[in-house]
Amino acid sequence: MYGSVTLRALAPAALLATLACQTAPPPAPPADLVIVDATVWTGMATAEGPARVGAVAVRNGVIVAVGERTEVQGLVGPSTKTLSLPGRLVLPGFIDGHVHPLGAGRQHFGCSLQDEKTVDDVLAKVRACHAAASDPKAFVFGRGFDLSLFKDANPHKRLLDEISRDRPLYFRGADGHSGWANSAALALAGVTRDTPDPPHGKIERDADGTPSGTLREDAIEPVEKHLPQPTLDDDVKALRWAVGRLSAAGITSIMDAGVDERRLEAYLALARAGGLDVDVVACIVVDPADPARALREAQALRSRFDGQHPRLRVTATKIYLDGVLEGETAALLHPYDTHPEHKGSINATPAQLNETVALLEADGFQVHMHVIGDAAARAALDAYAHARGIHHDADRRGTLAHLQLVDAADHARFPQLGVIVNAQSLWAYPDTYIVDINTPQVGGARVARMYPWGSLRRAGARVVGGSDWPVSSEDPLDAIEVMVRRQDPSKEQGPTLGEGEQLDIDTALRAYTREAAFLLRDEARRGQIAPGLAADLIVLDADIAAGAPAAINDATVQLTIKDGIVVFDTQTPR
Repeated sequence: MYGSVTLRALAPAALLATLACQTAPPPAPPADLVIVDATVWTGMATAEGPARVGAVAVRNGVIVAVGERTEVQGLVGPSTKTLSLPGRLVLPGFIDGHVHPLGAGRQHFGCSLQDEKTVDDVLAKVRACHAAASDPKAFVFGRGFDLSLFKDANPHKRLLDEISRDRPLYFRGADGHSGWANSAALALAGVTRDTPDPPHGKIERDADGTPSGTLREDAIEPVEKHLPQPTLDDDVKALRWAVGRLSAAGITSIMDAGVDERRLEAYLALARAGGLDVDVVACIVVDPADPARALREAQALRSRFDGQHPRLRVTATKIYLDGVLEGETAALLHPYDTHPEHKGSINATPAQLNETVALLEADGFQVHMHVIGDAAARAALDAYAHARGIHHDADRRGTLAHLQLVDAADHARFPQLGVIVNAQSLWAYPDTYIVDINTPQVGGARVARMYPWGSLRRAGARVVGGSDWPVSSEDPLDAIEVMVRRQDPSKEQGPTLGEGEQLDIDTALRAYTREAAFLLRDEARRGQIAPGLAADLIVLDADIAAGAPAAINDATVQLTIKDGIVVFDTQTPR
């Protein structure tokens, strides 16, 4: 009858003492940081929803315990910093799946028109920049003006000519796909009535064929090649500022959606100087119309920069597949209402795009595409399907950004092909672009289907959040609020874009944390709050997951922690 007798009852006291010494775990070393009395949204899915706890402990940049105060109290030692945060929300660090930090920094230190709300304000800022420029012959240039302030999104050169006809003036629109030049800048670039439109661009013209001053897509290149180029020191300064802004917004990892040699040089220089407070997956811009060259150029930059610093991975590529609706350069399945003969265009043939995607994925690159129109979305999905037929592997984690229009017949193809939805959700409400420009272009029925995040999620797609900063704000809280409400985040009420396309708050938070970590192939290290994962944490001053949706962006980031190190603190702002 020994089965009912315990080992303790049979063993001598000396043996029991020996066993106890052998099996008792040593006491855990104390934590560096313990947070208690907070609401900790872990992002870990349970039957009841994402797990919420009250405490988290960090040691050597890694989360070592998650639970309640009693479960982390044993990790408090003499040198442990303990933060009691009642009423605060602790989240995994936000991850931005589509952002352009150096562009934002260059804009900030240049003549930025980002905050100007009227045409008069824009012109006043241009005059100020013109007056401040010391060299009377030098270009005055900048970025960030709102195209929707101008009739047909077509600012005229005469407005800039009134400021100066002799000195070249040039500004890139906030969308990044349109430029605005005065007569001197056009003359310097050799753009005249006789200049043909480039294959993937458009020179807007007056009735007599004279360039009006607005340039679309590749038509901006003849002007922009004359712009003064920043030094590497200038770019490192601009990037340092931008990374500081990302940290202040609670962003701890990013996918830079368009890098070249200079951008990679700036990242590496900042990283080696100890200032790269975000993890970066960099997307090398390639031309899909030349598959062999695309692969060759991507390989060359990867070989130079990937692996040079732990926080910089050069493992992805970027394809601009079409343009934008406001310039009527987005590729549509059905014609623009304003120009019934016109559907826009794609920047490669189907064969070229198919080959480019297949070559890049075969060589280990993620493929990230800019897609606005529904024809471009279909062509991109077709290219991924072609590549899957060759590689027989759906875990390539390709992603399509923007997706302003997607035909309903294509929604289910995203999960089938393993293609990730890269959602710039701050655009998904009835702003002036959509109401004043897009609605006349494509009509109300197509507008109502714009940015179909809810439909794509219900189809089984992964939805990731991204800002496209500096095209729009870098603040994830603004974007998350629009994901949830589909209304103007600056107002408590207002018209809704696409009723039924809203996401619940937990899905929106996962889009900026767990799902985005999956996009960056970082889900084993980041995106949730769990033992063994990197201590990328942020603290908000309010529980946005429990409050009113219209109050989401009223919250502020108080603390950002990257790999266990505080990189932003409202008490000591950078």
